Amino acid sequence: MLIDTDKLIDIEKGVEELPEAENYISVITLYEYIRGRIDYEEAKRVLEDAFTVLPLSNDVLVKATEIWRDLKLKGYVIDDRDLLIGATAIVHGLKLHTRNYKHFERLVQYGLEFYT
Repeated sequence: MLIDTDKLIDIEKGVEELPEAENYISVITLYEYIRGRIDYEEAKRVLEDAFTVLPLSNDVLVKATEIWRDLKLKGYVIDDRDLLIGATAIVHGLKLHTRNYKHFERLVQYGLEFYT
């Protein structure tokens, strides 16, 4: 499963448990998580030790581009970070664990599934 930034923060705060599954994060989630941290280098090391960090591969970039172009034709906008996280989940066949369903709901028609 792909863990979104909001759930990663919930897990850190002890509000939620890490699901018992093979868990991944996107490099975008890694960036979102560490950018506001004073100890960003240590936080980065901890996440890289705890999760497999999925990169922005060519397949992810192509999928995100296809989705962006289709959504643009329909007059919809989605934040690039959310689009890249969603495309990562789709390409890798992973369910997305997030609280922000509204951010990602437009990606369901392209194959995004949620962990519930």
